[in-house]
Amino acid sequence: MLHRLPNIFTRSLFLLFALLFVIGSLMSCSDSSTKKNDQANEKSDLPQTAIKAGKYIILDTRTDQGDRATAKKNAENTLKKYPSLDAMVGLWAYNVPQCLEALKDVGKEGKVKLISFDEDELTLQGIKDGHIVGTVVQQPYEFGYQSVKYLKALVENQTVDLPDNKQLDIPTKVIKQENVEDFWSNLKSLQKLGQQANNSPRPTEGHYFAFVVNLPDPFWSYARAGCYKAEQDFNLVCDFKIPHDGSSTEQNRILETLIQKEGLAGIAVSPLDPNNQTEILNKVAEKVKLICHDSDAPESNRLFYLGTNNYLGGRQVGKLIKEALPEGGQIMIFVGKMDVLNAQQRRQGLIDELMDKPISG
Repeated sequence: MLHRLPNIFTRSLFLLFALLFVIGSLMSCSDSSTKKNDQANEKSDLPQTAIKAGKYIILDTRTDQGDRATAKKNAENTLKKYPSLDAMVGLWAYNVPQCLEALKDVGKEGKVKLISFDEDELTLQGIKDGHIVGTVVQQPYEFGYQSVKYLKALVENQTVDLPDNKQLDIPTKVIKQENVEDFWSNLKSLQKLGQQANNSPRPTEGHYFAFVVNLPDPFWSYARAGCYKAEQDFNLVCDFKIPHDGSSTEQNRILETLIQKEGLAGIAVSPLDPNNQTEILNKVAEKVKLICHDSDAPESNRLFYLGTNNYLGGRQVGKLIKEALPEGGQIMIFVGKMDVLNAQQRRQGLIDELMDKPISG
């Protein structure tokens, strides 16, 4: 009898291991099923607007029509609806400052990555404080200064060397915590130059131009400084015009009024709705020299575009997202209006960068 005990013991161990294997398999199937169900539920929670871009999911693009209260409400609603959100990306200057305010209200600053466009002072402070990853900045001072300089050259029939695409690019810069202080200091110097020029007696003779922007925003204060400095440097007059309600209707009214003014020789404009402003822009181009800045209207008879290559700027925003979220994540995009070309180009550049698409041309 005793000599059979080892066999019984061996068979018992075998049965025990077999039973553990079966239990483990069942648990594995259960975990796999649960994981699949979780993934299915996660997918079902995504909006139909969601875009899969490599390792990233762009949930949607929220617009606010240039209204800051709406911009903050968009941010608040996003945080409520998507508690697992990884990043908020703003494509216009005021978007990320509003996102930061919404995050502060719920004590989540620093927990959701913020990536911005433009050099709003609240953004720069947020970068300095470590709440914002970084921002891709334009050079609005140069928008103002160079627009006036080129309009003067056009009126005086000087040769303006243009690339085949009729786009004069003003380079962007990437600002992060390590260079924000130097950049901000330089901005203040440019503002001081503009204030000094503005405090000087305005020229009463010389060419008369107008610089028309898209909506009220601190961003444009730097362009205004550039215009004022150009007035002094080139001895001419440049009116600075803002559609205070941020609408194309108001912008069109400003353009109509300007071309009735005696002596006006040229206009630089950032079109709010280029697809639906071709008629008014062509009317302006018949009367005076017309160029676009900041956002283009390539189907119009404008002479050329001066400003940021917004597509490449969007690619730089995408690179900042990759640095902040190397393993991927869920992203919400915020912008004022999607019918403006600069918004379309920045967004597309961002998406293409996250998808690792090659840059053509």
